[in-house]
Amino acid sequence: MLRRWLSIHISQPQIKWAAMSIPALPLWLTLALLWLLLTVGLWVTLALPMPGTYGVFEVNRPSPMTIQSPRRIVFESELRTEEERTRAENRVENLVYNRDFNIPVQQRQALNDLLIAITSIREDSTLSESEKIALLTRLPDAPEDVTDFELTETMARDILALDDTTWNTVRIRSLTLYDQALARYELELDAQAIQRLTERSLPNWTSTLEEPQGTMVRIFTTEFLRVNITLDEEKTEERRREAREAVDPVWVEVQEGETIVRSGEIVRPETFEKLVQTGTLPQRLGWVDIGGRGLLAALLTFSFMVHLFFLPHTEGREPRQLLTIVLTIVSTALVARLLMSIWADHSYTFPLAGIVLVLAVVFHTQTALAGAVLLSLVVGLLDHQNLALTITLLIGSTIAVHTVHNAERSLVFVLAGLFVSLATIATQVAFWLSEHGSVRLDMQPLLYFALYGGLNGVLSTILALGLFSLVGRAAGVITPLQLMELAHPSQPLIRRLMHEAPGTYYHSISVANLAEAAAEATGADALLLRVGAYYHDIGKTIRPFFFTDNQMGRENVHNDLDPRTSAEIIVDHVREGVKMAQAARLPQPIIDFIATHHGTHIIQHFYQLALQQEDTVDVADFRYPGPIPWTREQGILMLADSVEATVRSKAQNNKLIPNRAQGNGHHPPGAQTLDDLVNAIIDDRVHNGQLDHTPLTLHDIVLIRQAFITSLQGIYHPRVDYTPQLVK
Repeated sequence: MLRRWLSIHISQPQIKWAAMSIPALPLWLTLALLWLLLTVGLWVTLALPMPGTYGVFEVNRPSPMTIQSPRRIVFESELRTEEERTRAENRVENLVYNRDFNIPVQQRQALNDLLIAITSIREDSTLSESEKIALLTRLPDAPEDVTDFELTETMARDILALDDTTWNTVRIRSLTLYDQALARYELELDAQAIQRLTERSLPNWTSTLEEPQGTMVRIFTTEFLRVNITLDEEKTEERRREAREAVDPVWVEVQEGETIVRSGEIVRPETFEKLVQTGTLPQRLGWVDIGGRGLLAALLTFSFMVHLFFLPHTEGREPRQLLTIVLTIVSTALVARLLMSIWADHSYTFPLAGIVLVLAVVFHTQTALAGAVLLSLVVGLLDHQNLALTITLLIGSTIAVHTVHNAERSLVFVLAGLFVSLATIATQVAFWLSEHGSVRLDMQPLLYFALYGGLNGVLSTILALGLFSLVGRAAGVITPLQLMELAHPSQPLIRRLMHEAPGTYYHSISVANLAEAAAEATGADALLLRVGAYYHDIGKTIRPFFFTDNQMGRENVHNDLDPRTSAEIIVDHVREGVKMAQAARLPQPIIDFIATHHGTHIIQHFYQLALQQEDTVDVADFRYPGPIPWTREQGILMLADSVEATVRSKAQNNKLIPNRAQGNGHHPPGAQTLDDLVNAIIDDRVHNGQLDHTPLTLHDIVLIRQAFITSLQGIYHPRVDYTPQLVK
């Protein structure tokens, strides 16, 4: 018994995993945990500093990236305005000077008096040399505002050593150069003029004199030069203020799409100002900014999760599916964050509609629309709160969702991509017209709109076609496109079933018809049920002639086998079917149909034979391995399989009687009407607990009964006996 239990359960990890995938947590708690995960993901996305985007824009340093303006803006340039005002206030005409032309005359008179005094001392014969030196070193006897120098003893000796002719030359040359200096600057001497005279002009003018005469002339001339032109600070400041106030503010216009700075260009102050004013200057986030973005992410994701909680449908409500939705949204946001950092010039080409298409095909329209709103807002926030981009992406995604509703052909994705392109172009044109306020034809922006919109549609189509299968597998959801492919007769397992077990193949077709009718009546997934019915009995291809479907007049091989062996062979078609489906990499929902289509039902025929032939019988040897169905579709397939097989068997053995003939004539033992037979089979599965884990309601059961009876009556209705008439 232990060996048999292990062979049934441990060899079927996929079946047990599927049975355990039923949510153990309440939906609200599952959504709360996933809300936390989604919030953290979007928070990181909104606050994540990407390499090369933060703290690298510095004036007079190369730009690490190319940045274009996301919108048109006209702003007052503080930098340019300040430059113009500074230029205006620094004009020469704003300088106000006070001039005193008496100072040069007074200074020349003082110089002349000094030279006369020196001459008088030199010519005084009553004085000794030492007395003359003493008198000379006390000269000049003049106020400090005239001169503040004194003759040194060395210079006094040099003066006394000169003969009269030489001294007379020094005296006359000093006065002459002083007059020449005043004439050069028209009696207007400021500090700069005196500096130029002292450092350049006077040394040049005295270059022909021998020493120490040249030095004496330079000293006498220089020491009596005085500034006679001074700046009137008060009046000058007033004029400068008036000049600044007269300058109008300088306005700068930045066009939408205009390249503000290119990668590698030196960031000039005016460039930095444009980045700040257009909101395109990446800034290192502070704690307050990070907290604000976290709060914004929490509010956005809370709204999204509340929407999922109140959705009326059950699709996309399992933890695995919800986790896939959350991870898809977070991954898309992170990719958008990266692209917006390195490809900010082309944000309108971001194929958001491709991800939304995947959500619509794999899950539900309402889920996709909620995802479109959330992701459009996030991408708009990433692109410097670009409202135009948000609305453009949202409109394109919304149109795409309704285009692929219940898509069953790949061509629908191409059509959706075309609509996304048209919507993107139209929305950009609408914003452009509303901003410019005119209909002046300008081909350049229209060409850009067409290029961006076309790329968006193409990329969305490619992305959707490439990802919908991957996301579907991750979520454990099979898409209509995959189902249509699996339903094609060219599929290897279906071809094998058709050729090796034709009776089972036609039985599967009949089961599919019954299941589809019941699905349409109850609102279940009809396409999923049809495909599941096609594959539910593929395990019979291992030993096709051990099943009455394929015996076709052959002797029943079970007549030569004991009941336990026969039951084991019959049960094996479920195990073998699961193995074949796994080897063929069929989607998990299809494998689940194979595993659950008999549930844990007992093979009554061989079980009863065993009871007649043996004293001790273990009912587990005659029970299917299960598990029992846990979805509506699995429950419907179980009922359809049982009903079709039993009704066909009764009909082949003439034990199926019309309802209207129920009380008329004699019928074979065990004969039943179609209604009674269908009701008995369904009641047996319900009473045995085979449908306990499914969400089927009593009302659903009533609808399924009626759908089965209606469909079977069209096949097994009584026919008129067309007896040939002899022609007289």
